[in-house]
Amino acid sequence: MNSMIIPLNAFETTGFQHTMIGKIYEQQVHGVEIRRELMKKVEQEIELIAEELKTYPLFTVYSAPIELWKENGELNTQELKAILEEAVSLGAQWVKVSLGFYQPQSPMADLQQLLEAFPDLRLFVENDQTSHGGNIASLHAFFDNAYEVPVSMTFDIGNWLYVHEQPPEAIKMLRSFVGYIHIKHVIKSSGKLVTTAISNDSNEMWKDILKGFSHSIFKALEFPIDEPEQIPGFISLVQAAEQEEVQ
Repeated sequence: MNSMIIPLNAFETTGFQHTMIGKIYEQQVHGVEIRRELMKKVEQEIELIAEELKTYPLFTVYSAPIELWKENGELNTQELKAILEEAVSLGAQWVKVSLGFYQPQSPMADLQQLLEAFPDLRLFVENDQTSHGGNIASLHAFFDNAYEVPVSMTFDIGNWLYVHEQPPEAIKMLRSFVGYIHIKHVIKSSGKLVTTAISNDSNEMWKDILKGFSHSIFKALEFPIDEPEQIPGFISLVQAAEQEEVQ
């Protein structure tokens, strides 16, 4: 099964993500991840993307840079509802957001009630690059308490490095909640962490991390890609890494 998804922040697509849908479709991938932060005119661009997805029917993830829980621990209801409505307009199947400021008393029932109004959408929460939304303990506490809520985790391989968390520990604590993996390679350059394309280097961390998950899990190539025609080559790298594990 081809379970590879291509996020459009892999390309220079600010303001015209719709022009990439057909090119992504030609690479015979499973899906596309639409990025809200790349939109300049949201309503107009959602319409354009939705039309393209009718022509090129790809599984669709809608990624929005909002936090699920506010600083006071309350649900970010207004923003989340707006994002879910936009996802419906897109024809998306999944919605991806960040955790935010989850607290033990955060009202999980409020989240469950809101999601009941959007039965065709699956919510995903990603470990981001913030200390409050990207730490293992907070993510585990949230998912452990969300057992009745239709929510899964997006495991971003590179983001753990930004918050000084250990990926092996993250796998151990969070693997059972994960339904989607963002693959990337992160290096330190001039004192800063930088995301780069994956390669065949056996020392790259993403290879070891993938060994902790089922091969059938949905994955995304979230790193700079110059041309869509390079996608099959990167998919082959991932498949080869998984085959090495089998052997």
